[in-house]
Amino acid sequence: MKNNINKAWFKQFWPWFLIILPLCAVIGGISTVFIAINNKPDMVVDDYYQKGKAINHDLTLIKNARANNISAAITQTGNELIISLKGVQEKSSIQLFLYHSTQAERDLSQLLTADGSGNYRYQSEQSITGKWQVRIEPFDKSWRLQKWVSLPAENFTLE
Repeated sequence: MKNNINKAWFKQFWPWFLIILPLCAVIGGISTVFIAINNKPDMVVDDYYQKGKAINHDLTLIKNARANNISAAITQTGNELIISLKGVQEKSSIQLFLYHSTQAERDLSQLLTADGSGNYRYQSEQSITGKWQVRIEPFDKSWRLQKWVSLPAENFTLE
């Protein structure tokens, strides 16, 4: 058996073993703080009262679309969405919103106009995969269609 009494403390196993455990906890805690600071949740609303009042207005727009039998058939091919509206008399510009369920930085919005066949086309530079809320409104904001969908999906409808 070796004589460990004459060795310097930093050459022995147990002091290092006892230092490493709390050091790992400190490093893990600091890492957790940096992760929490850099990934703040996007779902917190500062003015919840105004947001709550806006929900009633949103429901009115959805009811207007239902009352006028407005619907949209959407076809996805790759990163392109082709939107065909039904129940709309005049083909004015529409606003397309794509809200990602967890990552606000991936949210998309585009003003679209009808092509020669009456369809609206949206082409994205980024991949459109995952769970999204698809929302369509006319330029005058008189009605709204919205639905949660998992993309990619070849065909889906908004009613």
